Amino acid sequence: MDHNAPSAALRSQLPLPLLSAIAALPPMAVDMYLPAMPQIADDFGASLVTIQNSLSLFLLGFGLGMLLWGPLADKYGRRPLAMLGLAGFAAVSLLLTFSNSAMLFLLLRLAQGLIGSAATVTVPAMIRDCYGKDTAKGMSTVMIIMLVAPLVAPLIGSTLLALWTWESLFGFQLVYAGVLLVIVRRLLPETLPANATRTTQSPLNNYRIIFSNRRIYWDLPTYVLLALSFFTFLTAVSFIYITWFGVSETLFGYLFASSAGALIISNLTNRRLVSRVGPRRMLQRALAAALVPATLLLAGTLLQMGLVMTVISFFMLVGCLGVAWVNADALVLIEFPHHAGSASAVIGTMRFGVGALAGPVLAWIDTGTPVPVMVLIFGLLGTAAAVQLLRHWCVKEQ
Repeated sequence: MDHNAPSAALRSQLPLPLLSAIAALPPMAVDMYLPAMPQIADDFGASLVTIQNSLSLFLLGFGLGMLLWGPLADKYGRRPLAMLGLAGFAAVSLLLTFSNSAMLFLLLRLAQGLIGSAATVTVPAMIRDCYGKDTAKGMSTVMIIMLVAPLVAPLIGSTLLALWTWESLFGFQLVYAGVLLVIVRRLLPETLPANATRTTQSPLNNYRIIFSNRRIYWDLPTYVLLALSFFTFLTAVSFIYITWFGVSETLFGYLFASSAGALIISNLTNRRLVSRVGPRRMLQRALAAALVPATLLLAGTLLQMGLVMTVISFFMLVGCLGVAWVNADALVLIEFPHHAGSASAVIGTMRFGVGALAGPVLAWIDTGTPVPVMVLIFGLLGTAAAVQLLRHWCVKEQ
């Protein structure tokens, strides 16, 4: 089977909602327990800062785990890794409900990220297997469904906390992963066929192959810059809306939900247009468009143009980032038909690594105003646009 011409039959059998549910493991595992951090700290007699470190450890585990599991998904197939990740995630979630110390809780959160990444790393690889050159279209479809998770996870977490204790949050994660495991066993096909060329090389050699491909030297940095822009927004948005503009927590919830709405709209648009326009042009156009709201945010902050302008500009910005990010992701994956798992691991590790960097970077440049945030977002997007413009000048399209 030629991976650059995937089977239409296999594509039709791929349950994209199921892939979205698997890809939603990280936001479900993170967003759901954020309201419970003070309660967890009180139960363990630990500081809130100590429990907050469990978030960084979870993201660290996810990033490192992807580097381990990606090459194994290329060697043994996608389905076994998805089942291993879900089973392991469920098992560690059960152990978390019996945590009796802060140290054990931190170690288990690290383990939860480490094993759970075995499932999520397979999602982009399976889409690459089935969609080939149309990977961006498949990714957009998965993103549309997956974006429900950041909206419902805090609501589920708050509801469970109101009814029971923080242990119920990880009980829910146990059930969530367990149900997905049952469905995966019944419905998820193996997208890496038995007659395909499966890698038998070491993981390090897989990564050598990926990083020796000069065609990704433009798109991988672009992806990292886009990811840092998005995580900068996520990290700073509560400060900007609640602290700076003084909106209520309820209104903040609606304003934040509008950003998820922008991502859904942008991915619907990308899904409709990318097959005709192509992921390269969609990336370039989204980057050019993103510079408009980035400029408005910077100018609006300096000129104190108020909340409405900021909300509109963030809506536009997040929508543009959604289109640019998914196409940069797809352009990297397309290059590796036989190493899609390893390529997915590289992308995922960079995404989570950048996510962990956003907080320290913002703390370093903090002045108590939104100005450094807007300058950073503008600078990151300007650099990403410059990278793609330089590529346009230097690379002759085939």
